[in-house]
Amino acid sequence: MAITIDNLTQVITVPQADLTLISGTLYEMDTEVDFRQKIIAALATEECITEIDAIRHNAEVTVAGVTFARTIEIINGYSVTFTPDSQWTVRLVGSNNNIFDVENGVLNQNQVQVISQNSAGLQIVSGGIASDVWGAALSSFTVAGTMGALMNRLITVGKWLALRGGPGK
Repeated sequence: MAITIDNLTQVITVPQADLTLISGTLYEMDTEVDFRQKIIAALATEECITEIDAIRHNAEVTVAGVTFARTIEIINGYSVTFTPDSQWTVRLVGSNNNIFDVENGVLNQNQVQVISQNSAGLQIVSGGIASDVWGAALSSFTVAGTMGALMNRLITVGKWLALRGGPGK
């Protein structure tokens, strides 16, 4: 059995038989060879050629001698189901991807456990907690018992020690 795409339900079905057995109930799916290339081939068939894209791909890129992994993203409302619906595990390798994403409806959760091996390189963060914390003035961390107040105090003490020429002087 091969990977199938149901264009009416927008479900991509990945059979266990198409994956590499590692040991016991652990299987591995190369997201480039075992998945993306097969999806592209299926979408190029006569019955799928007019359908919207199911996948977005960014190839590996080398920057300053470091090669960053490819990314594969399921898009346009498509989702992925691993079969059979029983207790086994699939480990995703070969790309950073969103195949494991249950919250946003990409992975149709059943008894199959999906292990993502995404690895973050540089992340663009705009706003959010990290930006709020690192961008805040030190004087704003004054609530007793918080880590911010402790850091503020340590920095203040450190400055005082530096002015005195170091501890014990």
